[in-house]
Amino acid sequence: MLVLTAFAGAAIKGFKGFPVIYAEENPAKKLSIYDEPKPDIILVESPTRLEKEIRQTRIQVIKAARDFEQQIHGVANKWIAIEQDTEKTIKEIVAQDERLMPGALYISVAGLAGTIIARNRNVLLRIASPLFFTIASSYYFLPKTSHNILKKIQEYEQKSPKLLKVHYSISEVASDTKQKVDSVIADLKNNNNKSK
Repeated sequence: MLVLTAFAGAAIKGFKGFPVIYAEENPAKKLSIYDEPKPDIILVESPTRLEKEIRQTRIQVIKAARDFEQQIHGVANKWIAIEQDTEKTIKEIVAQDERLMPGALYISVAGLAGTIIARNRNVLLRIASPLFFTIASSYYFLPKTSHNILKKIQEYEQKSPKLLKVHYSISEVASDTKQKVDSVIADLKNNNNKSK
């Protein structure tokens, strides 16, 4: 029997064209007694539609807040510039050698006195007398400051032609009114001298 087995083995080795068949599929790989490791599960998070909408809304709100903040900063910067210009203008107008507080108080009292004096008078007199008393007292109590105010008004008039036109028209009306009043006074004096 041994010979037969050897013969069978030699016969099998001799036939190279036939594949060798084993009882197990792959004798080189032995089966493990343990379970095979499970492959790692990789979760790829993709945002839901609600999350996408919330993200877009949040981005828009943040952008609107930044724009609003920039506008507020712009307004604040403009306001600061206006304050600085006003401070500079006031420093230019107020004379350093004049005391502003008592002089401004005297000017205010003079303006109020103008309203009291013209209380029961003509409407034009009621409007003109406080202005006249205020301007006259300002030239008396704060002459340099009043002169500086007049210069600043003339500077603004030179920058704006509309203000210049208004000033010239008011000056013409005032000079015409003064001439008419002077002529009426002269006529009254002449009539008064003739009647004597």
